[in-house]
Amino acid sequence: MHHASVPNPLLIPFNPRARARGTPAGFPMPSARLSCTRGRMNELLFKMQELLNHCQAVLNAMRSSDIQEQRSTSYKTKVEYKRQAQQLLQRALIVDGGLFAVVQSTTRISTFRKRLVALEHFLGSQQEQLAREMSAPVMPAAEILHLRFFLHLKHLQALQRLRQEGMAGERAKRRSKRQSLAGLPANWRIDLCKRAVGGRYLFSLIVLTLTGCRPSELVDGIDVWRGKDEVTGKLLIHFRIRGAKVKGSQGQPLRTISYDSNDPHPLVVVVNELLDTQPEPRVFAQVRSAVNLTVEIRRLARSLWPNHRQPITAYCFRHQFAADLKANGDDEATCRGLGHISAETRRLYGTAGQASKGHRLRPLQIDAERPVKPRPSGPRTKRRGEPKP
Repeated sequence: MHHASVPNPLLIPFNPRARARGTPAGFPMPSARLSCTRGRMNELLFKMQELLNHCQAVLNAMRSSDIQEQRSTSYKTKVEYKRQAQQLLQRALIVDGGLFAVVQSTTRISTFRKRLVALEHFLGSQQEQLAREMSAPVMPAAEILHLRFFLHLKHLQALQRLRQEGMAGERAKRRSKRQSLAGLPANWRIDLCKRAVGGRYLFSLIVLTLTGCRPSELVDGIDVWRGKDEVTGKLLIHFRIRGAKVKGSQGQPLRTISYDSNDPHPLVVVVNELLDTQPEPRVFAQVRSAVNLTVEIRRLARSLWPNHRQPITAYCFRHQFAADLKANGDDEATCRGLGHISAETRRLYGTAGQASKGHRLRPLQIDAERPVKPRPSGPRTKRRGEPKP
């Protein structure tokens, strides 16, 4: 049987013309292959640098002033931003309209805004990662990195369009926990505490009522003690709260809400009696789980008011506390009591008209570490019974 001979490339005679064409018997020379690879790599690097510059320009153009102030973001918040952004980007792969349609698929403006912030933070960190990979001494899979840059730019452009056009769909009516107060009895907090007698959360409910603290602040624990005021000589009951949602320019790290020990409010009387039973007039209020606390509040509320439409949660105590303080007439004290440093945010909580008609709370003083920033403009809180201007 005759076998065709296969030419050995090492025995092929030198052919300058063939070398110039780079095709000696179908075998390209190593130097030509290397030159081709370098040229392709340089072209990809140039394209990726252009994409990076374009991405940075888009990111800078849509960043709002509050983002540019480099607000500190907690680790927990960054993790949540990453989780939400990745979820949106995954859904964008299978939904007509891509990322733009996915972000628009809500009727709540708060959800829409949270999605934008999550995407901006996540895409910003992704861009930093892509830039690091591009400038690494060894760049594996340059073609794939180029495609990732291109997709990243598409995501940024979708985010820019979302910021420019805003929420397009019909907005649902904003629901607030302060709306849950409508239809409740005047002394609903006292009724709820009475129903909790014998349970593990009774004292926690009393502290929620008298301080309007966040459930997470009860998890951290609240100091309660009785002592004489050095200035007035009055005997006061103090509640010291370690603030949640505290950053460099946000929130009150510590606030203390104090009541006259002779205050006739039924729950102040209960705290007074509890302190009388202690070797020292001091106790520590704490719960293990904010979720379990809210579950118990809902259970107690359903047993008392089964026909009440809105669910009663721990934040309803906070709204009622704010309503009582607003009715007392000191807006700045309301902000300090809620643990805020901006007077603007108190408008989101209970109104003076929702203040308790029976046993309204009247703290003697409210102290906080940081001063309250006044509202830039707008009307002040209207007092109950105040004539119209």
